[in-house]
Amino acid sequence: MRRLYHPQPRSAQARIAAELSLAQAALAEAGPQLDPDPTPAEIRAAQVSARAAAQGDARPSWLRVAKRQAIALGLVVLFAGLLHKKLAALDTEAILTALGAVSLGQWALAGLATLGSFLALAQYDALIHRALATRVAPERARRAGWTAIAISQTVGFGLVSGALVRWRMLPGLSLVEASKLAATVAATFLAGWAVLSAGALIVLPQAVPALAPAQVQGLALAALGGLGALALAGLWAPGLRLGRVVLRLPSLPVMARILWLTVLDTAFAAAALWVLLPAGDAMPFTTLFPAFLLALGAGFVSGTPGGVGPFEVALLTLLPGTEGPSVLAAILAWRAVYYGAPAALAIAVVAFARPGTDAPAERRLVAPAPRLTPRLTALIVADRQAELGLMWQGEHGALLSSDLHGGWMIGRTPQALVGLLDPFGTAEAATLLPDLRRAARAEGRIGCLYKIDARTAVAARRAGWVVAPVALECQIDPRAFSLETPARAGLRRKLRKAAKTGLVTELACGPLPLAELGAVAAAWAQARGGERGFSMGRFTPDYIAHQEVVIARLGGRIVGFASFHATRASWVLDLMRPAPDAPDGTMQALIHTAIEAARSAGVAKFSLAALPPEATRVEGPGALIWRRAEAQAGATGLRQFKMSFAPSLAPRYIAAPSRAALALAAADIARAIHRPAPLAQSPAPRESRPTPPLRARWRELAARSRS
Repeated sequence: MRRLYHPQPRSAQARIAAELSLAQAALAEAGPQLDPDPTPAEIRAAQVSARAAAQGDARPSWLRVAKRQAIALGLVVLFAGLLHKKLAALDTEAILTALGAVSLGQWALAGLATLGSFLALAQYDALIHRALATRVAPERARRAGWTAIAISQTVGFGLVSGALVRWRMLPGLSLVEASKLAATVAATFLAGWAVLSAGALIVLPQAVPALAPAQVQGLALAALGGLGALALAGLWAPGLRLGRVVLRLPSLPVMARILWLTVLDTAFAAAALWVLLPAGDAMPFTTLFPAFLLALGAGFVSGTPGGVGPFEVALLTLLPGTEGPSVLAAILAWRAVYYGAPAALAIAVVAFARPGTDAPAERRLVAPAPRLTPRLTALIVADRQAELGLMWQGEHGALLSSDLHGGWMIGRTPQALVGLLDPFGTAEAATLLPDLRRAARAEGRIGCLYKIDARTAVAARRAGWVVAPVALECQIDPRAFSLETPARAGLRRKLRKAAKTGLVTELACGPLPLAELGAVAAAWAQARGGERGFSMGRFTPDYIAHQEVVIARLGGRIVGFASFHATRASWVLDLMRPAPDAPDGTMQALIHTAIEAARSAGVAKFSLAALPPEATRVEGPGALIWRRAEAQAGATGLRQFKMSFAPSLAPRYIAAPSRAALALAAADIARAIHRPAPLAQSPAPRESRPTPPLRARWRELAARSRS
């Protein structure tokens, strides 16, 4: 038995006008304090307030800093003693003679190599500013970065001096934020150095005291394997917990950029030393580079100013066949070029520069918010894609077009910035693709498109993106739907079986029984190890209250429900939640009732959502998303369930700028779907979002009857 509500027909113009009025009126109650499009003055006020609170809550422990620097000073004394023993057997006059023999050309080449190194290391700060979303312009980030590094690597006390210089050069940052930035830059360099050193020792074996080159290669290979396994673990499980420490690794694109910058930085720094060696003691660069990396690491970890002591001891030990005076003379010259000159220039910049402020950037990439702006809400409600209702989950944002009359729903994974579905409003894919790619790069992510139709896929391919099929959307025309076809014989049997049990299905037109629906959803999630996410909705009372919902009852008790993204023109299946004891055929009965309700409402398109294509029929990286899912229990049953309605199948695609990017994005989307991050608790009341069309119409009639 089915109870359906039949709304009165309305003109298309009146329907759209009513829908937009409802959205604007509901969201007008949000108030300026929750407006996700604040003015520049409001942004600056909020930043000042947040930074003041951060400084109050995160005061540095000066005792801990003092202890750390005391250890560094102790290491200086220790290595000075070790270096003194090595220098005792050397001729000081020979060192000065070798230093005087450095030609003008060598000084010039060393200066150029130093410039190359600092151009690379300045990018560390620009990269970290992007990752931390500080909104500092890249030019200012690079200038503050190289001045901070030039001074801190020379005077020592790296974290403290580096933080103070960045704080001076970037007045928009608090001291706490500058300290966090300095620590992050140091950690990224150390991580890049570790990977590069291990790789260099494998390719260019280096003799180490008490270890043969083959043993050094084995240790380097083990270290590289461990670091690689850690990176992969961070890819599959962001926020990896190691004991009491939560490890949050940057995205793989950011890791790759860090490693490349480390290669450039250290290679130019080693070249600056290499060109200063006397011709008689010249050695292949491939011999010096691995020894230089190990010596640089020893100096960096020790924390001594400029690595003085540990660097010299390590380099002289690792290059035993060289003449001591000539090598020390080259190191002294190198320190003058690579440490002294940049530090003097940086001090002048810090003393006389007048740091400016960054103008607020155009806010076209809208972050997820409890309440969307009236403009964005109106665009979503009026669009042909009902599945844009996924934005009411509060997990996704939007990339708006330059005229703000359209955009793209945007999802984020640790590795990718994903344009979900097709552009909405008047936006065109060809216009938004460059914007999406730039936004992804600015966040250290891969640009990607997911579940796009054929038209958008063509635009992506023309832009040079790699495109692959990823899903099939199951579509039904409710106006032409009939059970009396051979293809739906199995569906008829399921419906008869459910009817014999006394199952009743109904479209919810009044207030939803959220407590009962929540209990069914919780039991379903517990039985299946949790809900899917990202491109699939998850049950929350606030979310489902703004969907069309069909409920199944047995003896008055709810035994299942299905919810739908709904507009005046289309419905899309979202949640299917049967109770553990739901009779066979319950879900088929729910969908059939929804189809009849959509037909009564004049809906032209009804979608059973996406169905993974059979992996054997898919080629390329796109198959990675669903190949594993197809092997899991339930995939075959889901296909049989949806195909019992004999839908027409429309292909959906995934796209990315390259094949490697497509494979990485596909794997990360698969992880985000099967292991979604917890949803943020939204304080927004349900009335701040549009009510689905049929329930809105029911409220209208109920209000009229009361009056």
